[in-house]
Amino acid sequence: MKHLKIYHLFFLILFLPITLIAQEASEPEYIETEAIIKEINFKVRSRRSSATAKVSYETKEGDSLTSTVKLMHIPFIGPLDSEGDRITILYNKETPLLLTTKSGSFWQSYGLYILIGFGIIILVYRFIKRPK
Repeated sequence: MKHLKIYHLFFLILFLPITLIAQEASEPEYIETEAIIKEINFKVRSRRSSATAKVSYETKEGDSLTSTVKLMHIPFIGPLDSEGDRITILYNKETPLLLTTKSGSFWQSYGLYILIGFGIIILVYRFIKRPK
């Protein structure tokens, strides 16, 4: 029985680095460019809202493309941009039709950390102001 646990530990130590390397994926490379908003779609469904824009842009290779990108917006009011505006987008180097905005990329990367920090601040404030 003791030998069985040692074998399990041995296989875990041997194969764990191999599985971690196999699961490690490289992040896609994004290239920054300017785009012109051609059309904006704003949808409100019960408590959720979304704003997308059809944009036209030119890649580094000189190809003119049109694709859609999510926009920052105020719920129930609408997007902050309008048709004809120029926005900065990031397109995927390997698949240029995959887009994101700089603000969307920021919130996607750091949004959870900001919410956790905000929660800790509220927790500390409530802990200090609690009745003794």
